[in-house]
Amino acid sequence: MTDAERLTSGFVQALRESPFRIAPERSHELLATMGGEPWILEIINGPANFEAFPKRKEIEGTHAALLSLWAVTASVNILWRLARTAIASGQSQIAIEPGGPGSEIIELKNAALALIRSEAFSWSGAPAEPNTLAEPSSPDGLINNIFLAAASVVILHECGHIALGHQVHTTLMHQQEREADAWAVKWILEQAPGEPQREFRTLAICIAFIWIGLIDEVRQTTATHPPASQRFADAFDAFGDIANESTALEISHYALKAFFDPTTDLPQANSAKDGFIDGLIGLNRRR
Repeated sequence: MTDAERLTSGFVQALRESPFRIAPERSHELLATMGGEPWILEIINGPANFEAFPKRKEIEGTHAALLSLWAVTASVNILWRLARTAIASGQSQIAIEPGGPGSEIIELKNAALALIRSEAFSWSGAPAEPNTLAEPSSPDGLINNIFLAAASVVILHECGHIALGHQVHTTLMHQQEREADAWAVKWILEQAPGEPQREFRTLAICIAFIWIGLIDEVRQTTATHPPASQRFADAFDAFGDIANESTALEISHYALKAFFDPTTDLPQANSAKDGFIDGLIGLNRRR
């Protein structure tokens, strides 16, 4: 048994329910859209990936994908706690360096990258690991909550392939990926009942695309998937009239900087939204 399987098997049942929970106001509609009958979500060993099989109405993910996504979520959570502390004390920058208070952010990011490179990666040196039995209101439970929401974004992307009748082998693979992204983001945000829910769902979407960005770091653009930077920009366009000082965009702005451009100072932005856009532009320039 790999470490990834050992540490994420406890999430599998919750994952099978999570696409219905991230937008509960549409749970019955989701089942109808997918053909009126349950579909299969299988979590297996293998390289970090999720894949839809539209003809079989089956979605397949891997334990390596789950653990690497959990690591990204835990890293973003630590980053946000440090940012709040810095803001409260009047600091304008956070130092993330080995041995410092932010070192776990980079260690978890690097563990996620290592797991994306090899599903057999040993988790023993990572600074934290999932607690699948954590109480929902505990610190570990809060990480699990946003992790399951981010995983739901990925799973709903795969649902989009099924709902849209996409083909497994076609010259339109890049177009299909962008269509499935748009379907998932719209599905999650379109009927969000209030601003707190919309912010939570937006953060989950951003974490999912940051994870996709790490996959790009390892595998680069392929014949089947367009660049993560392009996909993330498309998702942002679907956020609609989001507040300039959106907490979700502020957290994601910091995460984009820490994950993809950690060596330079964080430029000051006029708003969280402007900072996030700057981060997306920076991510695109790295291509």
